[in-house]
Amino acid sequence: MKMILVIFFLSIQSSYSEDIELPATKEAFDTVQFYAGNGMNWRIKTYAKDQDVHIWSIGDNVDDLVALAKANTEKHYGDVLSEAYVIETDDGLDGLRRALEQRGLAANLELPPSGAVFWAPPGSTYRSKSTPR
Repeated sequence: MKMILVIFFLSIQSSYSEDIELPATKEAFDTVQFYAGNGMNWRIKTYAKDQDVHIWSIGDNVDDLVALAKANTEKHYGDVLSEAYVIETDDGLDGLRRALEQRGLAANLELPPSGAVFWAPPGSTYRSKSTPR
């Protein structure tokens, strides 16, 4: 089954519930991610300060998830983008983990009940802790 994971590292660490932004550190930084798998597409935003995550379904009818991810993230976070990774695999979660390691990233994937998949830094525990307004 084909999976796509697009990960953008941001140069900030923020808290949605506290409405604050601080400079990122090597260990703590926000991400914007997009995931396609099992016929669904997702947008994921992680907030490093309090290890909060917001997950949105963007449906099953996305022609080019990578192009959408790049355009959307550059539009909303272009001033704080620091790194980007695009991973495509036909080898399921194991393929995603191998590809992460090949890029020098920890093979740490979160698998929330929604069906989305997202990357998280080692030692972190991201959970939905706030509700988008």
